[in-house]
Amino acid sequence: MAPILIIDAGHGGIDPGGGNNAQFTEKDMNLKISLYQYRRFQELNIPVAITRTTDITLTAEARTAKVRESGARYCISNHINSGGGRGSEAIYSIYSTPTLSRIIAEELKAAGMPNRRIFTRTLPNNSKLDYYYMHRETGSVETVIVEYGFADNAQDANKLASDWEGLAEAVVRAFCIYAKQNYRPPSPPPPEPKPTPGPTKPESGGGQPVPEWKHEAINWLYEQGFLTDEIWRQQMDQPLPLWAEALIIKRLYEKLSQQEK
Repeated sequence: MAPILIIDAGHGGIDPGGGNNAQFTEKDMNLKISLYQYRRFQELNIPVAITRTTDITLTAEARTAKVRESGARYCISNHINSGGGRGSEAIYSIYSTPTLSRIIAEELKAAGMPNRRIFTRTLPNNSKLDYYYMHRETGSVETVIVEYGFADNAQDANKLASDWEGLAEAVVRAFCIYAKQNYRPPSPPPPEPKPTPGPTKPESGGGQPVPEWKHEAINWLYEQGFLTDEIWRQQMDQPLPLWAEALIIKRLYEKLSQQEK
């Protein structure tokens, strides 16, 4: 199935891009954002392609060929800005409409990155041609260049460094709104497993102390590998079921057999 969308991770390889600072380089941030979006669109069952998945060099010709030949209808080209501004920018082709760019800007603003401008631009000497090759050379694919913020602005840079996933997700959401695709937010990460409580130590005062020799006996069974399930630490005064006793005897027999060899 041909993709609906192709994601372009701008720059790469020997081309670091211009949106660099002490916290990140543009090519690496573009790739992180793009790979995140690529995975999310797959999760949403939206056919998607990507121009690069590693830190490789792509010429303008190779990059635009990938977009043209992908069969996609849309392209999002990810970039980080520089040059003394603040906020995101969304750039669309002179032969397109600003609708997708506006939705992207709105969603980025909702995610905490204000919008600087939404615009289009022509070649200085030919008003019938787009200024940016990602518009000019990508054929019929509707391409939006997204500048997520300015690397040389402290507020933008800190937001990108700390919440690039949130900004990447904002563009996923924007595209789904525009292309009328079903959207659902990313699943929350699974909760970290709770640590298994250790043995109760003898208490002072009015509590019921557990004798230390019981802890030593139980710990020895675990150290020798006769017990493995941590539940028995909490049931040290309960009788073992027959199958558990048999398993301990079996493990003891195996250990003794190994020592005799």
